[in-house]
Amino acid sequence: ACVRRRRSSSTPRRSLLVPRRGRGQERLGDSVGPPRVASMAGLAGLAGLSRNGAPAAPAPAPAPSQQIVDLSDLIVKEKCHCLNDAPAKPFANLWVGDDRLVCESDDDEQLLMTFEFREAVRLHSVDIRAPDSDAAPRTVKLYVNKPSIDFAECEDLPATQTLVLSPEDLAAGRVCKVKMQLFSYVTLLTVFVEDNRGADVTQISAIKFNGTPLASFDMKSFKKVG
Repeated sequence: ACVRRRRSSSTPRRSLLVPRRGRGQERLGDSVGPPRVASMAGLAGLAGLSRNGAPAAPAPAPAPSQQIVDLSDLIVKEKCHCLNDAPAKPFANLWVGDDRLVCESDDDEQLLMTFEFREAVRLHSVDIRAPDSDAAPRTVKLYVNKPSIDFAECEDLPATQTLVLSPEDLAAGRVCKVKMQLFSYVTLLTVFVEDNRGADVTQISAIKFNGTPLASFDMKSFKKVG
């Protein structure tokens, strides 16, 4: 039972409204553990402020997905171009989606293609398809973020990576993986077809790039690879 403490005559009486206890509630003054004191940092966080009262820094952006996807939707086609493609079988055939419509070189076996991405990507692999003939590309050099590169520079400038393609590498369902540490931030990719299997001209049916967008894109809109 509670014992009412006798008030001193010098202490004014104050009315204290205490709600009636419900079942499971402790009495006022019962021991229920140490009081919980909110820290100033916690209160500041709830108010959106830093500890010194300035606006708190925004929460960090979520880390980019590591899922490997087809990056075709990120290519800015109107900014892509090719040197030495034949007018009758141009570079634009690669965008049609029909392997029978090839991009063919004109004066010799070399092709110099430049692909620009809407946002930076981390490149995982290159998917090149070509007819099974001597016109299929053999030595392909990749250059990262080298705008306005020409044939002479490709002959002298070290490639970011050189691919030597076998007939199996050009088959449907096969991809050529790249060294991802060298392609971790790509906004522009130059593909230099240096030679083929011995024909006078080179033919390519399709070319695609697989990797990971570095920005916060909705990954559901991309086609998963593998």
